[in-house]
Amino acid sequence: MTSEAVVLLHGLGASAATWDRVEPLLAGNVLVPDLPGSDTIEHDALHVAREIRVAGFESVTVVGHSRGGLVATSLAEQYPALVRRLVIVATTPTVSSRLTSRGLSERILRTPLLGNAVWAMLPSRMLRAGLGSAFAPSGPVPEFAVQDLLTTGIRRFRTSTSSIDHYLEERSLSERLAALSCPVSVIYGLDDRRVNSSDMALSASDPRIDAYPLPHEGHGAPWSSAGAIAAVVNGQASPSVARLPATTLSPSLRPVRWTPPKSTARARAKYSDTPMGSIRRVELPGRGPEDVRLDSQGRILTGLVDGRILRVTLIYDGTSTVETLADTGGRPLGITVVDDSTILVCDSERGLLRVDLDSGCVDVVLDRLDSVPITFASNVVRAPSGNIYFTVSSRRFSFDDFLADLLEHSGTGHLVKLTPDGTARIVVDGIQFANGLTVSDNEEFATVVSTGDFDITRYSLVDGTAVPRTLIDNLPAFPDNISVDGDLTWVSMATPRNALHDRVARMPGIIRRISYSLPEKLRQGERTTWVMAIDRNGSIVHDLQSPTPDFAMVTSVVRRGSHLILGSISESALAVVDLPNHPQGIVS
Repeated sequence: MTSEAVVLLHGLGASAATWDRVEPLLAGNVLVPDLPGSDTIEHDALHVAREIRVAGFESVTVVGHSRGGLVATSLAEQYPALVRRLVIVATTPTVSSRLTSRGLSERILRTPLLGNAVWAMLPSRMLRAGLGSAFAPSGPVPEFAVQDLLTTGIRRFRTSTSSIDHYLEERSLSERLAALSCPVSVIYGLDDRRVNSSDMALSASDPRIDAYPLPHEGHGAPWSSAGAIAAVVNGQASPSVARLPATTLSPSLRPVRWTPPKSTARARAKYSDTPMGSIRRVELPGRGPEDVRLDSQGRILTGLVDGRILRVTLIYDGTSTVETLADTGGRPLGITVVDDSTILVCDSERGLLRVDLDSGCVDVVLDRLDSVPITFASNVVRAPSGNIYFTVSSRRFSFDDFLADLLEHSGTGHLVKLTPDGTARIVVDGIQFANGLTVSDNEEFATVVSTGDFDITRYSLVDGTAVPRTLIDNLPAFPDNISVDGDLTWVSMATPRNALHDRVARMPGIIRRISYSLPEKLRQGERTTWVMAIDRNGSIVHDLQSPTPDFAMVTSVVRRGSHLILGSISESALAVVDLPNHPQGIVS
């Protein structure tokens, strides 16, 4: 018999496809059984135990998602010698914690005659809409999830749902976990819309349980945070305090009315004329790799929403290694590489930082300008002379409220120069959401992205007057970070221009205040994967776009050989894209 394995259990109305992104990241033997959806959780656990025995495993780490977490718990209860470790993901601790049980949709579907009739009439688009709460708040519903639900059928759906309630009515999940002898890890999304996140945090607060709260994650972590799940299972992640969801107050807007330039037809197109190359995800142990940069060895440096600085090495066989090098204690955004041991980081919460990649030491270089705290440091470049240039996107809003700055359009962004003697001064002020930045080696000019004005401007730095020259304007999307590639500048295009945004910009301030208070689903932009490259004159050389659901909201791009490396504030992965006119394959 083989000694050990990892067993992955899917949730209600799902299948083994839930784990398609996680499974390749796991070390050793992996078993992914298809749960029958029995009338009791215990019967499903018995089914899993039989499959484990048939596969010849003596002990397992069992990982269960949603209802699968209850089956995994029951397996540990019934067969303690078989379960070496238990990991549950987005699993409801009580009947009342399951938010969907209170909804009208589930109550109707669980009503025998009415539920059958409604199920038979539901088109797949409505099933997809209903599944929206099962995944990350801003993420798409993968096609396999719709097909899984259709395959489940109303009878199995009803039986499986009832078994959840019966199991938890006997004893809560917290009571059951407390009685287990094996180590227990609880992973939960702080933005879960199917299970109460506060209740999951409470169930994970037992000192014998390792808690792994995932910021900006919903119910579908095995799909949208595959790298984070794999890191926990592989023993590569450190537990933290069982955090509660944060409550934040919406900022107060003081909108400035303006008239955006009329968007072009390109803003409404879904595809580029030149097809974008194949896209491969490189899963990360966290969310939001906003910027990507390369060191001298071609390794990728990026920062996550939780403060970690990562180094990713892409290997020829398609695999990758991910190292955690430091933690800024804030929210790292733009990065510039000084050398293979040192980077500068714009941290939206802490200002401009210097990070020693060998020791992990983080030092504050500058956190105030004219005695005022830097609220939203964005992108940074270090010139050969030692001068440092960086953008501050907004004086009014933090990174979490970047959309408020775009709606207000008050133009409080600026470009800052910091000399080696520590003198800092604002070179350019009044930029509409100052973002991506490049500086010529001789410091004759700086190129700055104005996300709020859809343009890229080149500022002369020779005589200190910072004379502007528009390099390209009226872009068809919100431009973000940029990177130099010889005579080209690559531009990440976060999300296409939005006709509603353009119309609201012309309206009185009260309308924009109301629009900002709308639910995120109504405010978020269209998902797309999009980059451009322009030459020194601002002419477009490459325009590559795909509506693929695999990767969206591109906030950074850098070329590495015959591929592009993409970052995103909304994904838990990097993307590797084949350049046009290059053969498809793994990054070399």
